[in-house]
Amino acid sequence: MSNAHNYEDLIRRFETMLQTNEIYFFDLEDFLTIIEHYINSGDYNLAQKAIKSGLNQHNNNVDILLYKAELYSLKDQLENAEKLLGYLSDLEPERLEIPMLEAEIYSRQNLHEKAIEALQQALNLPGADPTEIYEMMTVEYLYMDRYNEALNTSIKALKHDPESSMSLFNAVSCYDLTNRPDDAIIFLENFLDKNPFSEVGWSLLAKKYIDNGQYHKALEAIDFAIAIDDKFLAAYYDKAYIFSKLRRYEEALIFYKITLDIADPTAFTYYHIARIYQRMNDVKHATKYFLKAINEDPGHFKSWIKLVELKIENNEWQSALEIAQRASEIVSHQELFELLGDIHIHFKNWNEAISAFEMSLKLGDANLPDIIKLSDLYKRTKQIEKFRNLLLKAKQQFPDSKEIQSLMSGS
Repeated sequence: MSNAHNYEDLIRRFETMLQTNEIYFFDLEDFLTIIEHYINSGDYNLAQKAIKSGLNQHNNNVDILLYKAELYSLKDQLENAEKLLGYLSDLEPERLEIPMLEAEIYSRQNLHEKAIEALQQALNLPGADPTEIYEMMTVEYLYMDRYNEALNTSIKALKHDPESSMSLFNAVSCYDLTNRPDDAIIFLENFLDKNPFSEVGWSLLAKKYIDNGQYHKALEAIDFAIAIDDKFLAAYYDKAYIFSKLRRYEEALIFYKITLDIADPTAFTYYHIARIYQRMNDVKHATKYFLKAINEDPGHFKSWIKLVELKIENNEWQSALEIAQRASEIVSHQELFELLGDIHIHFKNWNEAISAFEMSLKLGDANLPDIIKLSDLYKRTKQIEKFRNLLLKAKQQFPDSKEIQSLMSGS
């Protein structure tokens, strides 16, 4: 029988025991598997029952008690968790899981200094993974906005495991958070001198070059990343993005389309392909790919908006209206309702335009152009009370607006 079947039978047998109120014997490893299953699946009630049954059969077992402390923590019973961990620490002071779990509990209480102290204790215990512990310390320092210490622990983690993507990301983030882009580049260049086969390192360096507008250097870095891993999706996206910034649109299309061969299509990819075709004034293909994006994810509002704009730019007002109305039934976005309002104005559908601009103002921040259009529509439809109330509110929001002052003086 396969391990999967054994596992399923184990869970089924435990749940049968609960249903029948009979007592079945499980060895310690079985109980640990059952408890871990329920904790990982978020079923804390059954996890608690498994812990209770486990302790009845394996009295005072430290492994089960550690799960009990973890469950206390997950259920925000932090005081109970701390007391139990203190008891376990006296029993097995060299047990690595104890300070690791203490660090987690302190962190959840925003006691980040104490969390770091617990992690430092864990660092010296048998079986400790320095990379994991330094990464956890980095997170605690980031919580306290102590970016230099976070950088130091990230670098320590990388010394133990240069392939740790998380530590590399964290280190670069620390440079970003302290506004040191040039230092980030120097750090990555030095890192890659020692670890030239880090595709993540080359990708991060490329992004730094992109931020600096050094597109040709970025392309070189990306090519190294792709040479190391020819399925590295992010690298192809970055390469396509750079070619689009350089207005080398045909090449941008090639690399966006490569991503479709590597991974399942996404609305994000189709949208960016459509935008490239739009910049090339290829309305047919731009429309096709905006529609593909919407088909992949009907909630992708950017594709709806750009498709409506494309129709308006090409004076396809009826098509724009139909698309905008359909979109408005699926997504709620301020810019979409602004476009719908403009389309209704084009068709002189005053009441529909009013509804669209009213919805636009509900969905986002106060927008002066929308307010002016809506005030004009209220005046045009002789809704004078709404017109005045809108302007009074707008005056508070935009006290220096000459347009609002002019409309009020003419009211």
